[in-house]
Amino acid sequence: MERLVILDLSAAGGTGVNLFIDKGDYLDDPVSLTYPRVGDLVSLKKKKRERTQLFKQDLTRAYRQIPFDIGDVFLVGYAWNGHIYTDTVLSMGFRNDELDPFSAVHNIISLNLSSNFLSLDINTYYTGVFQNLKYLQYLDVSNNSNANKSYYCPDKVFQELSSLQNLSIDGVQNVTFGKGFSTLTNLTMLRITGIAVKRVINREYFDNFPNLKHLDLSATSEWRNISDFALTNFEKGALQKLSKLLYLDISYHRKLRMCGFINVTNDLPKTSIRILKANYLECERSVSTVLFVEDVKSLNNTKLEELYLDGNNLEETDYLVPRYLPQSLKYFSARDNRWVINRYAYFYISGLTGIKTVDLSFQNKHQFSQSKNAWLCSEVFHETTHCICDRVPDYVNESSFLNVGLHKDILQASKKIDKNPLITSCIPYDATLFELALIPVKTETIIIESAKVGENFPPIYFSTSSVKKISLRNNQIYSFTGPICNLTELQHLDLSSNRAVDISSYVFGSLIGLKHLEIDNNLLGNSNIFHMNKSVFIFENQTNLMFLNMSSNRLSILFRNFLFSSSKLNIILMDHNLLTDWNISIYHMKDLQFIDISWNQILYLSSEGMNLLEHSFHLNTTIDMSNNPFECSCNSIYFLKWLQLHKKHFKGFDDYSCTYLHKSFDIPEANIYLKKDCYSYVGVIVSAAIGIIVFLAVISSMIIYRYRWKLRYWYYIFKGAYGGDRVKTECNFQFDVFVSYAEKDRWFPKDYMIEFLEKQGALRLCIHDRDFIAGSAIAENITNAIHNSRKFVCVLTNNFLKSKWCMYEFNMALEDIVVTRQGRNSIIIVQLSSTDVRNIPREMRYIMNEDTYIDYPEDEGDRVIFWENFERDLKF
Repeated sequence: MERLVILDLSAAGGTGVNLFIDKGDYLDDPVSLTYPRVGDLVSLKKKKRERTQLFKQDLTRAYRQIPFDIGDVFLVGYAWNGHIYTDTVLSMGFRNDELDPFSAVHNIISLNLSSNFLSLDINTYYTGVFQNLKYLQYLDVSNNSNANKSYYCPDKVFQELSSLQNLSIDGVQNVTFGKGFSTLTNLTMLRITGIAVKRVINREYFDNFPNLKHLDLSATSEWRNISDFALTNFEKGALQKLSKLLYLDISYHRKLRMCGFINVTNDLPKTSIRILKANYLECERSVSTVLFVEDVKSLNNTKLEELYLDGNNLEETDYLVPRYLPQSLKYFSARDNRWVINRYAYFYISGLTGIKTVDLSFQNKHQFSQSKNAWLCSEVFHETTHCICDRVPDYVNESSFLNVGLHKDILQASKKIDKNPLITSCIPYDATLFELALIPVKTETIIIESAKVGENFPPIYFSTSSVKKISLRNNQIYSFTGPICNLTELQHLDLSSNRAVDISSYVFGSLIGLKHLEIDNNLLGNSNIFHMNKSVFIFENQTNLMFLNMSSNRLSILFRNFLFSSSKLNIILMDHNLLTDWNISIYHMKDLQFIDISWNQILYLSSEGMNLLEHSFHLNTTIDMSNNPFECSCNSIYFLKWLQLHKKHFKGFDDYSCTYLHKSFDIPEANIYLKKDCYSYVGVIVSAAIGIIVFLAVISSMIIYRYRWKLRYWYYIFKGAYGGDRVKTECNFQFDVFVSYAEKDRWFPKDYMIEFLEKQGALRLCIHDRDFIAGSAIAENITNAIHNSRKFVCVLTNNFLKSKWCMYEFNMALEDIVVTRQGRNSIIIVQLSSTDVRNIPREMRYIMNEDTYIDYPEDEGDRVIFWENFERDLKF
């Protein structure tokens, strides 16, 4: 009975399989066992020819290909069930006995080794591992050290990367960035992932990065293990030495909270900061927080341009906060918080003279949080009471909030424009009648979407006219009353998805620069104004409007002059309403491109509705009438035929249908059935008569079209008084050769044919640029010249085939062969460049197949023979 050998390859008590295999005994026989090293395999591979592949066989069912070099990483794989699969991670480190790492790719600029198992330890990052990467500028070794244990950061190894500019690396426990990094003078961008340095960024953490401009500490994968990978403290002074820092992102450290934010801002005056992102520093389910003056006071001494405070559970703001934000600030984002807009919240925001964009969208949606990992950051780690108390400012009397002088300034400014008739509803400004919106003087964009801004849109006066875009979509504004004053430069306004049920005729009266307006997904059809003539005044002053969206508003009727002033409209969206006809005049809209009246209640359009829409057909305007309940009846037959007749103007026409006799038919089928049932005998006779006339006209047109070239030829022949029976002889031609060529190819006859055939070959060429008679029609010149030329040369190129006059000359030459030359071919085709055979007309292909055509040679030596043979053929 044969022995059964079972090997236990588990690593129960050590670090590798080989440690548990007896190297001195095999089946009770003494042996001397050594294992091949990677270096042995490299030596073996060097002896073989190139592209030899080596495999390491651990088990009969598993193979690992040896990665000799990082440049061959795509070869790393394993075999399974007859197939070889490529690994997504490296199977071993960089070390190799025989081959220096990266020796084959020492010129690379960018190297991405992220999300592997290249742990920060001395065995992986040994001395010399990067010695061949002198030109490397971008290195990503992040997300490799994910275990909750101590690591080693070999700063001396990174000294070899003298050209490094951008580094992404794990900032894990017990790892500091030593003096070795200070030698990387080109390193300006640093991204640190998985921060868990005892959950603290200490004062010395960035001391060896003096040239950093871009620092990304954001924990985008913070839910991986929030207990081990969460920053809780950012010590003051940690950023003070980064004098060149322009960009800082500390987002998604939910344990840092707003309490830690103040330590970050404290250091920023010592930097050159331009962009600061501090998003989502609070747990989703934690209590609301407050933004105090001390949190941002230090920023007033910076040149900060962009500030992001999204998702920080901010419910209130110290009313003095805007005063301490730098005037250099251009973009401010506080999305996904819990703020409620009130008259004091942004009182001093008008002092931010540089700000251009404010985004306060998605407020108060914390109770609807959809994050499945929110429980990982719960109130167990709640913000302590003293954290808030230490940041609360001294009490300020409410009376100091009011700024009477500002109201006086606005009143004085409004009186200066009281002669403008377009905004009379806004003049003069009265603090008792208008809500005052305090806006920084250079603000261009205001975004407050999904922020639960509610109630009526009152008479409101904006403190500055610089705003160009406002988006208030998806709020709870139930009425658009207005007027909206002092926004004469506003171009884009979005009030969609507010469920508004009313609108006034003067709400947009002063928005004279408006180009893009969205008021869709409201309930404006319930407003009485659309049943009164004064609805035509809603857009009375919108002479620059180009885009209008009024979809999903339950609109049932609109008056003819509703958009009379908006002559520049490109797109009109009226879909998902209750319209039964088209009543709006559009003849004055010269730039109209698209009208959407799909998903309405249109059974069929009236004659007036069809006439109104026809005014846009000459502009190739597209109209969408899909998903309307079209009626198939004798009442709608003219509409259905009109649809089919102009189907090219209707988007998705092939999907239009109507119901007839309890069956659904597409429009062409419906017209066939209705024609039988709805037309009288008189109609049939009239139709037959019209059909006969049309038929004769078509036949006549076909005959004329069939013989168009012959008719044209005879017309110019008789006009020139040549006579149709004239037989050509060798002695009565005015020209030896008529040359037909495209204008873009004129260089060939001008520079070559005249030189070789006229000057050297004594042939008389007819070149239309030179020999056509001034004052005569082009077609007459062509016919006369061909008639008086012994040969017709066609310089064939793609340009020739695209030219209508070249094709006209060719067809006239064909007719001349039949009429005056007794069928003798006088056409010679010179193919100057390769052409697509599919574009060559049938008659020309016939000549090229039956008679030899000439290819113009590309070789200079062959061209001498070409011109000699060409001259001989023309004289023959």
